This record gives sequence, structure tokens and C-alpha cells, in this order.
Amino acid sequence: MPQTIELHNARNIYTADRVSLRLAEGRIAWIGKPGDMPACTAPARRVEAEGLWIAPGFCDSHLHLFQGGITLGQLNLFGIDTREGFAAALDAYRPGREDAPLLSAVSANYEILGPGTRPDRHALDALLPEQPLMIFSVDLHTAWANTAALTAAGLMDEVPEVQNAEIVLGADGKPNGELREGNAMRLVGRLSAHGGRENAAMAGDEPGPVTEAERAADKAAIAAALGACAAYGITTAVNMDGNLYQAELLSEMERDGELPIRVSLAMRLSPSHDAARIDALIDAANRKGTDRLSYGRIKMFLDGVFDTWTAYRTDDYPDRQGFRSEPLFTPERFEAICRDADARGLQIQVHCVGDAAVRTALDGYEAARSANGSRDARHRVEHIDMLHRDDLPRFSELDVIASMQPVHPPGSSGLPLEPTVSIMGRTRWKDTFPWKSLRDSGATLAFGTDWPTAPLSPFNAIHSALVRQPWAEDVADQRIPFEAVIAAYTEGGAHALFAEGDRGALQVGMVGDVVLLDGDPRDLRHSAEASRAVMTICDGTIVHEAGA
Repeated sequence: MPQTIELHNARNIYTADRVSLRLAEGRIAWIGKPGDMPACTAPARRVEAEGLWIAPGFCDSHLHLFQGGITLGQLNLFGIDTREGFAAALDAYRPGREDAPLLSAVSANYEILGPGTRPDRHALDALLPEQPLMIFSVDLHTAWANTAALTAAGLMDEVPEVQNAEIVLGADGKPNGELREGNAMRLVGRLSAHGGRENAAMAGDEPGPVTEAERAADKAAIAAALGACAAYGITTAVNMDGNLYQAELLSEMERDGELPIRVSLAMRLSPSHDAARIDALIDAANRKGTDRLSYGRIKMFLDGVFDTWTAYRTDDYPDRQGFRSEPLFTPERFEAICRDADARGLQIQVHCVGDAAVRTALDGYEAARSANGSRDARHRVEHIDMLHRDDLPRFSELDVIASMQPVHPPGSSGLPLEPTVSIMGRTRWKDTFPWKSLRDSGATLAFGTDWPTAPLSPFNAIHSALVRQPWAEDVADQRIPFEAVIAAYTEGGAHALFAEGDRGALQVGMVGDVVLLDGDPRDLRHSAEASRAVMTICDGTIVHEAGA
């Protein structure tokens, strides 16, 4: 049973007014002016919050818990943009790991070795010739492996065909080390200590036989991810990489009281899945959830990313005349899945980076509505790096959630502008990451990080949203006000989960998901370090307390 907690004399994140709040039986029982709180008959923990700010618990509307938890123990290359910086980080990380079957690094920029460069196996060999090494790009859609890793995976002897992915070959006909998309990356990733099981989850596949020790290690990775979320004030994590195995792990963790925050798990459908597999995942998505672990959603990818020319767009890539990429699902198959999932009451969410992918997703949702009738479906489009202006009003017309990540625009959160902005093309900059345009059109925004493609910190994401600058004078400023950014991280996320009646606001009767912040969150426009979570409460229970 959650304890009664009284938070006295905090500042409301929305109004800056001083406020006190009582949590009882897992809900907000009273909120008002300091000094006006009625006496409590039950034993209560009193927290003097003078100088602290209070907000609803944050909802990260798009992240990957399993893979994120694993990356907490991997080399993080975020923000490194020189060969020397990479070499120094690798040298500092490697001691004690010389015998690891695969060294893994994450969050590598595409030009991590310097402007105008792109990693390959030869460049990695020069840094680490003998031990297998694989580094993942910041967007997790590409990895680069050294020759030792490619050899250990058997790829230097035979290059298999991979569906919806590419093993890039060099002039000698051998792999050059670049692996595009999950089905290629998994061939090397299975060498890792976790056997690539996190990559299977990202594709919606099952990991195969798993030992009890491996199962325990995977639960530990998820637990580490959940602990990291709680430390950042996140009380709801919308997990994007569901398979039956991960659903089992999370169900067992909930049973054993090991979910400190709320988790919503989407089942991941892949183009490689046959009808039986898709039916099994849709059935799994329809399982009954709880307040702590919910389902009700499926996830698909319609394209990749601009940096690998796999984002599906309505016009040609500037450097590839006549080429626009192509959707991962045929429109006919995608619409059929949408109609089926919608008819069964599920929410659909789709990764769409290019504007043609966004259009295809909206077409699928419209087809589902035409076939099944209108309902409160709240289907979602994830990312929306580029949006054709003709499709802007369709979000509000179809009541589609725009699930976006403030850390994704090139030039934000340590990301370089190149090569992405050149691949997008100068004439399309005006159509990219249109937060303000979508909000002004009446669409609901739900913000997240896509962790581990970007830092998990919501404070870094809020900072990125507040300080983003247009890439040119003729490109509109797509920033939204501070209050709207916070709303997208709280009530917008709750709305996207059909939970706005319970979460996302500081109101009597709402569940006790709140966070106390040290530092005025409005100062995040100046620094990503201006505010931090010092106490996180989920369902009326303290799940993180700084210094405790």
C-alpha cells in the first residue's frame, strides 16, 4: 500500500506558484496553497520542498528499454567527432574487457572520425586490429564492425542475403564494415555477451533458446533501464521493441514487484514476419494489461533514416536522381494490417522518417477508418523528420498522435548537421521536424527521446526543444513555448496512452506520479543541466530520491 506523502511549499512547473500536495492511496488527494493543507489522520511522510519545483511525472513516449539497459554498460561515443577522441575513449574503456567476445560502442555520429569521413572496417582496424569491435550509429540504423568482428561472424568468408538490410561491400567484394539496418547488424551483434537478444527484440523476433542465467542478465538490463528512467523523473516508459520474450520478462518483473515505473509495451511487426507470426503478435498486443504494465499497441517500420538513404520520401534524394527509397511494407500489406489491428481495437504506431512514409502511414489509418468506422483510435506516427505540407492537416483530421523527439534534429543535442542536412536537401529543410506546425494544426504532440539513440534525460530533450535554431533564414522556427514542451512530455504522453484521465496533470484524483525538480525548469533554455530530478514518485511510492 503506498504511504501518505505530503510535499510542502514547492513551485508549480506550469504557473511558478507555490503549492503543496498530498498523496494518499496512490493518488493526489489534495493540492492547494501552502499552509492550507488539512490535517492528516494517517501517518505521513512530510517533504519540505522549499526551492524545488513540482511537475507531473514525465512520460517518455518513445524509447527502447532492453537495448537501452544494455548500452548503460557499453562505450558511449555521444558527442565525439574526431579520430583522436574516439581512440582516447576506446583506450579508456577497454582495460578489463580485453577478453570480451565483442566490444560494443553506441551513439557514434556518422562522421565520428572527422568531417567528411565515414567509418569502415579499415579505420576501425587501425584503432583495434585484433579484438572484435562494433560501433552503433547514433540512430541505431547502422553499425560498423572491424575485420576481427566480421571474421568472427563469418562474413569475411560468405556474405548472406539479408532482408530489408544491407551488408555494404567494398571495391574488393568483401564487406567494408558498414551494416545497415537490424538484420545485418544482428549477424555481428550475436557475438556479444547478451547474444544479440536485444537486437531480436528490436525486430520483433524471438531470441531462441535462453538459459536461466541469460534470462536473469536480460532482466537485470531492463531493471537498470527502469532505474535510470526513475532517476530522471520518468514515471511512464513507452517501450517500442516488444516481442513475446520481452513481454514474459516484464510480466515476471511486475509479478515480483520489480517495475518501479509504468511500462507500455508495443508488439513489433516486421515485414519479414509471415501471417502466423503477425497474428501471434497482434494476439499478444491484445492481452490484458495492468496500471503498471500495459499493452494494446503494435509497432511497425515503414522506412529507415536519411543517413543511409533509406528514409522514404516524396521527392528524389539530391545526390541520387530518380531515387526516393521505398517503403518496408508494401502499401497494400500495410493497409491490410492496419485494418485488421484497428478492427481488433489496437493502437498502431509506425516509424516514419521520410515524408512519403508519413503519407503511407496516414493512408493506412484512413483505410482502417473507412473499413471499420470512426473510433477513438489515437494511432501514432513516430519521428516525422520530414512532412509534406499537404499531409499536415491530416493529423488532426484523423486524430493521429505526432510522437516526436526534440533531440533528433541535426544540430541538436550534440548531433552534427552533416551529412544529414545535405542528404535531406536544401529545398526540403522547411519541411523538417515540424513541431510548431503540427501543434498549430491541432495535432497532439507526445515527446520522448528514442533512447538509446539519444540521451535518456528529459531535461536534455526539453533543452533541445527550447534552443533549436532554424538551419537558414528562410526556414521557419519550429520551436513551441515552454509550457507546450512540458505538456508534450506529460499530458501529451498520457493522452497518447488513453490515460489523460489518470496522468499528466497536477489535479486531485490523478494518480500519484509526480517529480520534484531542483532548479527552475525554465532555465533549461540556457543549459541542459539547469534542472534535475531529486524525487520521483510513481503510483504514490517514492522510486527515486537523490542522495538516498
